[in-house]
Amino acid sequence: MAYITNIINEIGWSNITLTVIDILIVSILVYFVLRAIQHTRTLQLAEGIGLYFLAVLILAKVSSITHLVALSFISNNILKFSISFLPFLLVVVFQPELRKWFTGLGKGISIQETPEPDEEDFRAIIEELVKSANYLSLNKIGALIVIERGVPLNDYIETGTKVNATVRAELLNTIFFPNTSLHDGAVIIKNGKIAAARCVLPLSMDKEFDKNDVGTRHRAAAGISEETDALAVVVSEETGIISIAVRGKLTRYLSPLELKGMLLVMAKPVEKKEGLKKI
Repeated sequence: MAYITNIINEIGWSNITLTVIDILIVSILVYFVLRAIQHTRTLQLAEGIGLYFLAVLILAKVSSITHLVALSFISNNILKFSISFLPFLLVVVFQPELRKWFTGLGKGISIQETPEPDEEDFRAIIEELVKSANYLSLNKIGALIVIERGVPLNDYIETGTKVNATVRAELLNTIFFPNTSLHDGAVIIKNGKIAAARCVLPLSMDKEFDKNDVGTRHRAAAGISEETDALAVVVSEETGIISIAVRGKLTRYLSPLELKGMLLVMAKPVEKKEGLKKI
């Protein structure tokens, strides 16, 4: 005990107090930064950049140890070039996240989420989706419904009109009814709720769709399932054909029963992991 007291006296109570305050301030800053980025792609983008630098570093070290002169020269120069342009790369890559983060500082950042539906509610939601898809198909009304799974779709939700309503077939039918203000774009379902309508989605650039003469809705469905692990249900306006997009691939000519079976298996929420990781 006397030894510890002597150490404290040597360091000084003022220095210890300042150190504790310093650690607390840094901890608070880290906490708020993590809160700000937890529902963005930032963590996954940072993970990807980190893995890139790690892979190049390992390649440079291994080639140097094994005396692979050409490979060592190339990998070392790639590493130096990447480090030199890292600040510029970070600004470009994280530009959307930085803009949202600074905007969020002015109005506060909420981390509250709607609870995920239980098994009974999940089945009820699927029933409503299938009921709506069947009605839209019979009446040849075009529709695009996206179901969030593990990767948050907040960026895409922000492009549309917030709804935050219970999933009901009648509401979905009304939204997609021709010439209504929300019928264009996609409906996104998040945590068992219709989060937003008229959302803008990325279009798939897969050349296979050119051969099959696939329309914009189907490209958007494939695009969002390429970028995230979401599922997208599409109803063709021209033919009434029901399709589902998973991992960038379209499965077409589905009956309502087949759609229900696929959604019950694949649409269950997975453990949340922010970003664009594909499953």
